[in-house]
Amino acid sequence: MSRSTPSADYVPVTETVKGRVGDTVVVRFGVANLGPGSPDGAALGSFAVVPPAGTTVTSIPWEGDDDDRRYSCRPPQDKDNYFFLCDLSQRRAPEPGSSITIGFHIRIDKRIPGAEGSITVYGPNDPVPGNDRDAIPVEAAPAPLWRWQNPLWRWQHWVLAAGVLAFAASAGRWFVKSRWRDRS
Repeated sequence: MSRSTPSADYVPVTETVKGRVGDTVVVRFGVANLGPGSPDGAALGSFAVVPPAGTTVTSIPWEGDDDDRRYSCRPPQDKDNYFFLCDLSQRRAPEPGSSITIGFHIRIDKRIPGAEGSITVYGPNDPVPGNDRDAIPVEAAPAPLWRWQNPLWRWQHWVLAAGVLAFAASAGRWFVKSRWRDRS
């Protein structure tokens, strides 16, 4: 007679993408095992990450340092299905109460109020499929004035500023000369 082990309830692990416009931040996404069981040799599953609007994933997470790096996540395959699919089958299954996460490098391109991405977990024999998806919120602050991405620092604005300064200097010189002539 075989003894059946309880299934593992997997839920997404997510963090807030937090920083200034132009920053690249590392955010960890993954899977947590709420229990009561562990897959014990069964495939761990996968999870899909849809980056929030206004952000860009700048590097695909990988493991190892050798030349034939094994990628943990497959990049989007087309424009209609823009998600990173992370296969967890080569990893050891998390015990109940623990998790597995992967670091994503995400650049904040622009502030979009209310922008959210999502993470969805695909686990084998998941007894509670209703908790397999979670949001990836963004807290983006404006870029500092010195950052080159800021529109105030584009070259067209510098040309305009130089023209205004040249005009102001010329007008100031004319004003000083006219005041000097009035005194004489």
